[in-house]
Amino acid sequence: MRLDAMYKLLLVMSLFSLLGCGHKNPALGPELDKDVHVQSLYFTATHGYHAYSNIGYRAERLENGKTRVVVEVGNDRDRVFEAEGSVMDSLEAVVREYRMNRFTGHYEPKMEVLDGDSWSMEICYTDGSSNACGGYMAYPPKGAAGIFQTEGILSRWLYQEPAEEVALVAFHYEVHDAEGSEVYSCRLKDTVCTVIVQPVGQQESQTYENVAPDLAKQLANEIRWNHLASYTGENLKEEDKTRPRWILTAEYANGQKIEAMDYLDREMEDTWRHGVPSISEIGFRSSVQRVFSETIQRLP
Repeated sequence: MRLDAMYKLLLVMSLFSLLGCGHKNPALGPELDKDVHVQSLYFTATHGYHAYSNIGYRAERLENGKTRVVVEVGNDRDRVFEAEGSVMDSLEAVVREYRMNRFTGHYEPKMEVLDGDSWSMEICYTDGSSNACGGYMAYPPKGAAGIFQTEGILSRWLYQEPAEEVALVAFHYEVHDAEGSEVYSCRLKDTVCTVIVQPVGQQESQTYENVAPDLAKQLANEIRWNHLASYTGENLKEEDKTRPRWILTAEYANGQKIEAMDYLDREMEDTWRHGVPSISEIGFRSSVQRVFSETIQRLP
């Protein structure tokens, strides 16, 4: 083996060790007693500059045998679901497998990592005991897989809508700047979406039929999290097509519509003067691109 290749292999192995990556049964003390069960679990994650950052999940056993799942995203209001009791059983299975009842303290990497992921978790048990832990780009020894599985179980509710939420049935987003124009559009009918995409640099749009409705749910969340539903745009009624700009129109099943537009060259002082919401157009744009791209890639 060449010397440089050996160094690369050692570096990769060191990074896995640093992040605490592993699969099961870390040697962190005894397993959870068989007569003690997980009563509630609270998990939060911040994924750098990811669109779905600052996410919190709270799962709790209810007296009726079911599970209450609460999803907290940024400044949006909490979203509450009632799920089957098997949700807590799945979380408890992960806790037992990785002995997460012994996870305590705060874990950090030995080297400085900028714009990384942070997480925290608190577990309460039926005997009244609890444990809490957290970390930044680091996990308990051989416990990373358990943390990832916990978030994986809870994240299934990230794109679900409570019964009182109104479904998004149409979404159209355009960006016009020096690089060209982009168009991302979808319309929901019954249980499927029709998607139209024109990436920057392409003259013609592409249409995709029979797309899963999860796309509309993700886009509805993006609108909520960026507070675009409250955007009035009263000062932007006269569109100047000579300036770089973004345009959003959205329609909900109850007839509510959103019409938002802003200029990409707007000065910060001008934004404050006109009371334009302090959304990150760059973040919204990149998240829309990603959501559409991932949806298209999953098509057969």
